[in-house]
Amino acid sequence: MTSHPTSRLRLALVLATAATTLAACGNDVDADVLGTAAMGVDADGAPVALVEVCRGRIDTVEVHGDRTGLRDDEPNPVVGTWRAAEPRDGRVELSLVAPSWDWAGPEGLTLAEGRTYVLTAYDSDRDAEVTQVSFTTTQLAALTPERMIVGAGSTRPRAELDACDREE
Repeated sequence: MTSHPTSRLRLALVLATAATTLAACGNDVDADVLGTAAMGVDADGAPVALVEVCRGRIDTVEVHGDRTGLRDDEPNPVVGTWRAAEPRDGRVELSLVAPSWDWAGPEGLTLAEGRTYVLTAYDSDRDAEVTQVSFTTTQLAALTPERMIVGAGSTRPRAELDACDREE
């Protein structure tokens, strides 16, 4: 049985549309992945961002709020943005309540109960960022300084975040 040219054209259009749609999902499809972000707490239970930069550098750390109450075309709200005086590589640890002198940004970050937040870090000079981590205040409250939240909310020992595969 031979295929009708119109059927082949329709199939090609459907496949091309699907490929374009999949490639366009998310804002950073072509972004370089620089490393991994994690959320933790310090000895006082205050939130701490831990970023393991494996390639390149970062100069910005951001916390975004969830999509509660937003329309589809509205971006997630930025809850806090911290900018480093100089780009950073390797292990970057940032208190989100009392950042060190070399980070410009808010002090005393307030996170609402029952909401989800997303932490990311990136190089503002190019399309490059670390993998994001989502977390809630309930998850943070359950942590000890030895454990970190990664990815979509799972936890890992802090020590497992200390190394990168630095093969270039």
